[in-house]
Amino acid sequence: MNTLDHQLQSASRRSRARGARLAAAAAAVILLLAVALPLAYFGRVTAFYISPPLAAERATVSLIGGAGWVFLGRAWWFGAAGDGALLRVEADGFISREVTVGAAPVSVAMTEAPAAVVVTTAPALAQTRWRVDGAQVATGARFELVLRPGVARIEADHEFFRVEELRVEVAEGKGVARHIDLTPVAGRLDIRSEPAGARVFLDGATAGVTPVVIDAAGGAHRLRVALDGYRNIEEEITVTNRAPRVSRDYRLEPQRAEARVSVSPPGGTLRVNGVATPAGTLKLAAGRAHRLRYEKPGYVALQREVTLAADERADIEFDLQMEFGEVTVRAAPSADLTVNGQPAGATPQTLRLQALPHRIVLTRAGHRAVTAQVTPRADAPLLIDEILLPEAAAREAEATRFTTAAPATAAIRMKYFDPRGPAGRFTMGAPRGEKFRRANEFQRPVELTKPFYVGVTEVTEAQFAAYQPGAIVAGAARNLPARNVSWPDAAKFCNWLSAQDGLQPAYQIAAGRVHGFDPTADGYRLLSEAEWEWLARVAGRAAGRPVKFVWGADTTIPARSGNFADQSAKGTVARYIPRYNDGFAGVAAVASFAADAAGLYDMAGNVSEWMHDRYILQPPVAGAVARNPFGAPGDGDGDGGMNQFDAAGDASRVIKGANFRTASVTGLRSSFREGLTGARDDVGFRVARYLYGKE
Repeated sequence: MNTLDHQLQSASRRSRARGARLAAAAAAVILLLAVALPLAYFGRVTAFYISPPLAAERATVSLIGGAGWVFLGRAWWFGAAGDGALLRVEADGFISREVTVGAAPVSVAMTEAPAAVVVTTAPALAQTRWRVDGAQVATGARFELVLRPGVARIEADHEFFRVEELRVEVAEGKGVARHIDLTPVAGRLDIRSEPAGARVFLDGATAGVTPVVIDAAGGAHRLRVALDGYRNIEEEITVTNRAPRVSRDYRLEPQRAEARVSVSPPGGTLRVNGVATPAGTLKLAAGRAHRLRYEKPGYVALQREVTLAADERADIEFDLQMEFGEVTVRAAPSADLTVNGQPAGATPQTLRLQALPHRIVLTRAGHRAVTAQVTPRADAPLLIDEILLPEAAAREAEATRFTTAAPATAAIRMKYFDPRGPAGRFTMGAPRGEKFRRANEFQRPVELTKPFYVGVTEVTEAQFAAYQPGAIVAGAARNLPARNVSWPDAAKFCNWLSAQDGLQPAYQIAAGRVHGFDPTADGYRLLSEAEWEWLARVAGRAAGRPVKFVWGADTTIPARSGNFADQSAKGTVARYIPRYNDGFAGVAAVASFAADAAGLYDMAGNVSEWMHDRYILQPPVAGAVARNPFGAPGDGDGDGGMNQFDAAGDASRVIKGANFRTASVTGLRSSFREGLTGARDDVGFRVARYLYGKE
């Protein structure tokens, strides 16, 4: 092609292109006019405003409902009055919105879009707990959650690993992906055992010997503890981030064997390693020596040493043979012998007895019995060699200065006196020429040869009421001397005291009447007249002649010597003692005044006292010495016989001692005596008893 043709073709192409552009522009103008002209006459325009500013910058608005378009922040649309157009507003990082617009301007508030956060772990574990800002939100191998923008604290927590924490900044609508490498918990196992020295295996590998501390990662571990002769212990132990340290203190159980033990005779004691154990099937630690011993009193004990292997079974029998031992018994003087209550002849002799406890008693008339408890042994003969004391000597050896009669009931305090020897020999009564003497105060040589106890006070109302409740109506709870008590009732009280203390009664009583007396009894009784005078005139006083009054030889009464008819009794008694005031117009409580030289209270004053003796006016045989007298012949005076009392037991009896009504020198003298048959309100009594009965 020549140059001209080429130029003509180029010009033709330029002409066609220019024509096309002009045609397109003309079409656009025609289209614009086609839309604008009707919109100008028939359309609507609505302004809209988007917030926040960031959303406004990013916003894309499109008309999705109705005819029209969006241009220059306005919605241009066709519609009748009252209709509206639907707009869609979209912005990166915000949630899209659809808004209907009408004639009035519209404000569109956009909300930030949340973001998806994904966190993975290595290893990936299904039991991982996920927390956001401290609150658990999920459990699983990975964390996947949509979070609002901001900073979030995310924790991955699996019990076998350390707790891991992430701080994630969440942006608007942008997903976040993170990864965590979990670190196992560093745990420790503290393993002990009793006994120590056991081998420890952790997950099949040797881990040491108890006591041992083992490092262990978080997780479940298989622990085994083994010691020869003991049963293995196996346990699954879990180390967690909440309990990284685990302690165990095992008490190992010995491996067991079985011993079936039978015993004969039954009823003994089987001991296994020193511990009493019932016979039968025993579980024993295997591989160890055990000491089995069977014993029964009276039999030869047997012992076995056994060692059994694990799960071994053995039969063990114990058949005991009776054991006997020799007991030689001697006594001086020779005595009758009883063994466990059965007569066994007289000493000396040798007994062959089973090796059991035996009670051997040696007895001889008039002597204190001796009791021995023995358990014979085959390998050690026994010897019992005893000296039997006369009963009197035995009681003297046991005697105490004071004792108490019937402590559980009456509780009468008693004092011990031993009149034997020169002090026990004196002349009772008063010589004919003595001033103020009465004709019935016969002189009589007396010898007291037996130790005795006597009440330190007269029997009180409360003590008598213990024997006979209600017998004394007034003041039974007071410490006044018991009065208005007849002689037979006083004797019955003495027998009651004897029964309380297990002593031989002194008085013979039948059908409520006293009909006899045993002077050899060791039970309670009334004082004899001779004993009373000895106590009031001789006991505790300086050696020599008996004194005339309880307080001495002077007729002047020392202050506070006793309760007599003093000035305070003036007007209540026929006579009273001038210039003497004891402070009591009537009876006083026992022991209100000081004790006399013998240590007794109220021997002079307060109330007179019943004596055992019958009151008679027969002079004694001249020159005869009365030994331990209890009255006239036939009334217990040295003849060893029983009294022949009158039928009623209420013959006239001697009373001794002054009382709260006494005002004469005659009545204050210790040799003064009178007789009385019935009870009287100024007469009481005190009790006595021999230390021993027959000698």
